Amino acid sequence: MNFEHEPILISRRSFLEASILAGAQLSAAGLLLGLHSHSSQAALLQAKTGMAKSEDTDTSGVSPNVFVHIAPDGMVTIICHRSEMGQGIRSSIPVLIADELGADMKHVKIVQADGDSVYGDQNTDGSNSIRGFYEDLRRVAATARMMLVEAAARQWKVSPDSCVAEEHFVRNKSGEQKLGFGELANLARKSPVPKVSEVKLRPNSELRYVGKQLPLIDGPAYVTGTALFGADIRLPGMLIAIIARPPVVGGTVAHFNPLSDGKAALTIRGVKHVIQIPAPKAPYGFQFWGGIAVLAENTWSAKKGRDALQIKWNHGKNETYDSGKFREELLRAVRTPGKIVRNLGDVDATIKLSQRTLDGEYYVPHLPHVSMEPPVALARFEKGHCEIW
Repeated sequence: MNFEHEPILISRRSFLEASILAGAQLSAAGLLLGLHSHSSQAALLQAKTGMAKSEDTDTSGVSPNVFVHIAPDGMVTIICHRSEMGQGIRSSIPVLIADELGADMKHVKIVQADGDSVYGDQNTDGSNSIRGFYEDLRRVAATARMMLVEAAARQWKVSPDSCVAEEHFVRNKSGEQKLGFGELANLARKSPVPKVSEVKLRPNSELRYVGKQLPLIDGPAYVTGTALFGADIRLPGMLIAIIARPPVVGGTVAHFNPLSDGKAALTIRGVKHVIQIPAPKAPYGFQFWGGIAVLAENTWSAKKGRDALQIKWNHGKNETYDSGKFREELLRAVRTPGKIVRNLGDVDATIKLSQRTLDGEYYVPHLPHVSMEPPVALARFEKGHCEIW
């Protein structure tokens, strides 16, 4: 499968503004499909109107309750409501939706969804992005496809069962007639929205891409360095924070006075603030790990400021932890005969009958479950509100 386009970055705010404007102009064209997932992951399909006001108006962006947008120019915008963390989800979810819809990926834009409860569970973990939303997302696309097919059938005065949506067109199986998705967007707005119970998925045999080896849509951007990460975002007046962490898990700051112990950091050009972070409490899971943060106008100043800090640490009970000794404890535990809680067959007899046996011990040291790139979040506090990337 060859994608000859690159994902297009779209302003979420501009599309929200355009969507509000479009909603007020019922004569506007376009078709929007939304899915709302409850905690049970059940799909609630609903239709809303959106539109392309003119060629200059960006109407293919994201709306909090929208997964699919079909514009009159034929462009299909697909929302990815899960986070891309290297598992290729920004490729698999849009392709899944496009496959069920019958869209051509050359005419598809991918928009990353904002964090919003209307999308249901947005956690990116446990391989749940496809496993938990597979049929729901297909129903979203199938609803749009059925509305396009119904619009074409109404135009041709034939049964919808005699039409098929494929390769960005709806075709009449019994004739040469065909209409593009863009041509049908306005007509589809007039089609009744199928009830969830009425939505029919394609036979798996009609899916062209599901289960196939596909390219990573964002791959070229990763390779060329054009992909945008949290660390790439810059806002007016933004400060960069770098934190001096406790050198031992569970450690705390024994003593620190920003005016005296942070004085050297504050003299570095660009450094604006030195702030102590609340100490963590066991168990040390997903929480702040404490330390001292240096806020500066740029990364280099923040780093130099951190290096200039004079911090006295209380390392805590983990100061004497020895990973080598811990390994020996684990090995002793493995080698000690354990209590048998279940016994199936005769292992000892089987081993005696074997012509060849292998013994081995495998040890894996502590491994941090973190990404290679710096984990970064950006927050803007303004007029009592906080906006987070």
